[in-house]
This record gives sequence, C-alpha cells and structure tokens, in this order.
Amino acid sequence: MAVDGKLGEPKNPFGPYCLTLYERVQPMEEEDKLAARIRPLEALAAANPQLYRFRVALLALLGYAYLLGLVVLLLTLVAFTLYYVRLNFVLLKILWIPLVLAGLVLKSLWITAHEPDGKELQRHEAPALFDLVDEIRKTLNGPKVDHVLVNDEFNAAVAQVPQFGMFGWSSNYLIVGLPLMRAFSPDEFRAILAHELGHLSGKHSGWFQSWIYRTRASWYQVLIRVHEERSYAAFLFEPFLNWYAPYMNSYSFVLARAQELEADKYSVELVGKDTTALALSRRETKIRGFIEDFRPQFFRGANDQPMIPRDTFTQVMTGYEQPVSHTKAQRWLLEALREPTGYADTHPAFGDRLAAIGFQRDGAEVTRLIEAVVKANEIKESAATRYLNQLPDDFEPSMNRLWRERVSDAWNERHNGVKTLRKRLTELDEQAKTRALTVEEQWERVVALAETENREAAVPTMKAILDEAPDHVSANFALGRLLLEQGNADGIAYLERTIPVSSSIASEACELISGFYLEQGNNEMAETYRQRAEEHYKKALRFHEQATNFDASDKFAPHGLEESRVQQLQAQLAKVYGLAAAYLVRKIVDGAEQPLYVLAVVASYTWKDGVSGKHIDPLFEDLSAKVELPSPVSVLSLDGPHGYLLDTIIRIPGAQLYTTRDGAGARQ
Repeated sequence: MAVDGKLGEPKNPFGPYCLTLYERVQPMEEEDKLAARIRPLEALAAANPQLYRFRVALLALLGYAYLLGLVVLLLTLVAFTLYYVRLNFVLLKILWIPLVLAGLVLKSLWITAHEPDGKELQRHEAPALFDLVDEIRKTLNGPKVDHVLVNDEFNAAVAQVPQFGMFGWSSNYLIVGLPLMRAFSPDEFRAILAHELGHLSGKHSGWFQSWIYRTRASWYQVLIRVHEERSYAAFLFEPFLNWYAPYMNSYSFVLARAQELEADKYSVELVGKDTTALALSRRETKIRGFIEDFRPQFFRGANDQPMIPRDTFTQVMTGYEQPVSHTKAQRWLLEALREPTGYADTHPAFGDRLAAIGFQRDGAEVTRLIEAVVKANEIKESAATRYLNQLPDDFEPSMNRLWRERVSDAWNERHNGVKTLRKRLTELDEQAKTRALTVEEQWERVVALAETENREAAVPTMKAILDEAPDHVSANFALGRLLLEQGNADGIAYLERTIPVSSSIASEACELISGFYLEQGNNEMAETYRQRAEEHYKKALRFHEQATNFDASDKFAPHGLEESRVQQLQAQLAKVYGLAAAYLVRKIVDGAEQPLYVLAVVASYTWKDGVSGKHIDPLFEDLSAKVELPSPVSVLSLDGPHGYLLDTIIRIPGAQLYTTRDGAGARQ
C-alpha cells in the first residue's frame, strides 16, 4: 500500500506528547456496516474456500445474467412491437428508447481502464530487474508481465488493464516505486515482488481475480452511464443494484483479503520467513519514520525559505532511507502490531500478516525483528543499485517538479504560520518584561519556540514551567522525551510523572523508556517497561471502548466543572451552527484514572446543499472548531439510536449547558 502522495503539514513539534480523546459517537458508519456483512463471510471462506469461491462465481454470473437478460428483454420488446404494430415516425421515436438502453448495457461490458501512472522501463535500462521478474513469475507459474513501470511512490503493485472488457485478455503491469527500491535491500525487494507477482500466479487463480474485477467494474460503469447519459433509465438498474452491489462487494472483499495472505506465503516460499517478516517490518517503520521524522524536518525549511526546494522528490527519497533507532523501531512496531485488521482496505493489519506466516506478536520474536530492523540500517547495496542500470530520461527532474506542485500549499501555509508564531513570540516576550507569564502562556511560548527555532530552544521555558507547576503533563512528557532522544537518562523521571495521569499517556511514556533501555543494551529493563506499556495500552483500550459505547445501563454524574469554565463553554456553544441543545455530564467508568466527559447534543433543523434536516457531521465539525471541550470527552448525538439517553442525562444536576426553542422541544 502506498503512502499518501502529499507530504502534509506536521501537527506539532513534540509528537503525541499529550494524548486526548475527542470521540464522535454516531450511528453505525459505512465501514461498520461493511464489517457486519463481511465477518460471517470470512468464517465461511475459512471453513470451505472452494465452496466460497464457487459462490462468488455464481454471484458474478448472476450479475451478468441480469445484464444480458435485460438486453434480451429490451430487444424482444422492440421485435414484438415491430412485428405487431404498423411502423410510423412516432413508433420509431418510442422504440429508440429501449434500443439505447440495450446499447448502454452492452457498452458497459467493455471496461475502459486507464494505464497505471509511471515511466515504462525497457529491458536494457534494468536487465537485472527484468530477469528477476521472469524468475519469480516462472517459479509462481504466473503470466507474462507486459509492462514494467517505475514511479515516485514508496510502493510496488501489479495491475491488470482489460483490453476488450469481459471478452478479451488483460495486459499485466508491474509498478515499482523508486523510493522503495532505494530504501530496501535486494532480498527484501525480492520478497515484495514475490508478493505482488503472486497476485497473478496460476496457483493464485489470477484469471479468476481478474474476472471478478471486471464484473464489479462493469456494474459500476452501468450505474455511472445510466446516471450520466440516460438518468430516466435508472429504475431498470437501481433496485437490483441496491440489492446486488453490497453482496458482490462483500463476497469479493473476503476473496481479495484471503489472496493478500496467500501472496505473503509466496514471499516466504521464495525468500524465507525471516526476510519476509523483515520486509513487512521495515515497511511499517519506514512509513512511520517518513511521517514523524522526515516530514517535520522537511517543512522546517519553510520557516525562513518562501520557495520550495527544487529537489523535493530527491529529498523524499532520502527521507525513506533514514536510519531507524532502537527506540523508534520498538515504538513503531508495537504501534503497528496493535492495529486491528479493519475493513477500509483489503490488506490485513501488520500483526495478522506476521501471524499468518508464523511469527508471534510479542516476546522474543518481536525483539528479534526490532534488532533486525535496526541492523538493516547497515545495508550496503540497495535494490535500486542492483536492479536499475539507468532511469528513463527526465524521470527524477519531472518527479521533482510534480512534488513541488504537491507540497506548495502546505509549504506556503507553514511559512505564513511561522510568521504568525514569531509575531506571537515577540508579544509574549514583551509581556514578560512587565509581568510574569501564566503557565498557559509559557507553554504557548514552548510550542512556538519549538516550531520556529527547534525543540532544544524550548528547554529552559519547559524547566521554568515545571518549577512553577511540577505536574504539568505536557511539559513533563515533552522534556522527558527530548532528553531520552539525546541519550540522557534524566528524561525517565519526567516521563514517570506522566504515567499516573492516564493509561494512554502511560503507555506512550513506557514505550519511550523501554526503547531507551533497549538502545542502551539493558534488555531486562527494556522488557519490563515494554510489558508495562502493554498493560497500560490494554487499560486505555478498555477505557476507549467504554467512551465510545453507550447503553441503558450506563451511569452518569454531574460534570463538576467550575462556574467560570461552564460560562466559557456556554458562550462558545452559542456560536455553533445547527445546535439545538447541549448537555455535559461525566460517565462513570470503572477503574478509570480520569473522568470521562460526555457532551450530548441535539441538532436543530438547518439548510445544507438545498436540503432541510438535522446535519450531524457539519454540527460535529463546528463543535470541534469552536468549542474548547474538557478532555477526554465523547460527543454523543441524541438524534439517532442514542436518543433514549436524553431522559437520563437531563436529570443530572447542571447537565444542560445550552438550549434553543428547538432544544427545549426535544425534551418534551
């Protein structure tokens, strides 16, 4: 999977030094609905793969049967009319309608797919790469690769472009990203290619996957063309599509996910379990390193330079090549291992992919992977060095131009934002000459210094904050993290102060300390803190589950905020568009280290895009932008399935913060 092509703007100079919870609790989202449909199908596919594939094939054939049946029906109608009714001009105009509809259906069977982006490589430009591709596809009994492309992504992929819709063959494309080839060793790159080419393997039934792809694409084309060209014909398609499309999507999703795990096994077959696991692990750390380390470093150039570097893409490639320390390798791999497999993408989560090839998610094998990731920094030869003799003419200059266009908005935003921060720094420094800055103002100065100069410049101010407020969570976390990154063990004491605050912050702090000990060679203490991090993470996960799930048995208590804070919230809530009523309470959570606030809201009727209704998403966005809510907090919509909680919440003393006439009506 590729990383987002845009660099984006780093959010803060210290990373997640102070974690907060702002959860939107709404009715089931599309991904949740998809998951509810897919889970039973996954169990069926695991129990009997052949039967499952047979069902997918029948479902695909059903779609074609409907399409062709519709064509036959329309043409029969035309033939019947011509046979029994005298031909005239009016009749010809009427008969034109079913003929056009039949043409639309037949046209949809010819899929017009665009070729993948990238510069095509010729064999003389990369003979070793072409030889490697030939070797792997022969081993996997795969079809010929017709085109090999190189592009600017940290990714590799295969694509099949149909030539004549459902009736013809496909051209097979292999796309390799130059940043990927420069960041990985030849053996790791071999594992990646084995996975990608495994999707076309004869063992993998690549022809079946391609056929299913074309079937889905045909249906999407039918719907698009009916809407674009003859919208009045939608009644012929939409009732069936509304029933058929969710089934087809769900069944083919399960098949695609199973094929991802199968493709990993081909990597193991060609290069072994250890190299495959290392390639997967380095992919995770490289992506996180790009986001957390390189991206902030790159955008710091905008502080004083209004012009984007001309070699932006060249710098991006260098960013992916940056070495990974023990501390960061451990933290990033543990984060990746915790991520569950979701349903927004057919790829399983990192931990499930490791487990499928025989690796344990914790213990000695994870420690061994961390060591292997760090040792891989010593790679002397990259895949690009071995497999690419030369790049197509103008490839790197054209990519540099492309990336400059991609990041221009973020670069300009950063440059202007730093100007604003420097102005604010000047204001704070002037104020400090006449009065002592508050703790909040001092922390504002810390963040501004770290953004406009560097994090080290903010250390004296952080220490001043802690002299005045020793329990300041953000200052303790930021200073502790910075000291550990410098190899200074004094940072442990600062991080320890944050551990009692909440499990989410405690988990992050323990991971940082564990990584520090691992880098120092103290494996015993590293493992102790790693286990503590896991315990706190599990507690944070339980807290998160209670924060985002509500039922009739939940207990609530008054929010307990000071009157001045309540008045501030009321003034901010009054500026939120589409808000009818707002109630603030605390949810009683067993074993929680901090209170969980719940802001329950009722939407008013508003106009959006010409439609009058209760627009929940825009309301939540406005709340997030205009209201400084206490943390951690869950924002709960009472207009959906959780409406039954309204009677319980309004009985809590002091719960109501804001109401309009519409909101008062909701209580009736």
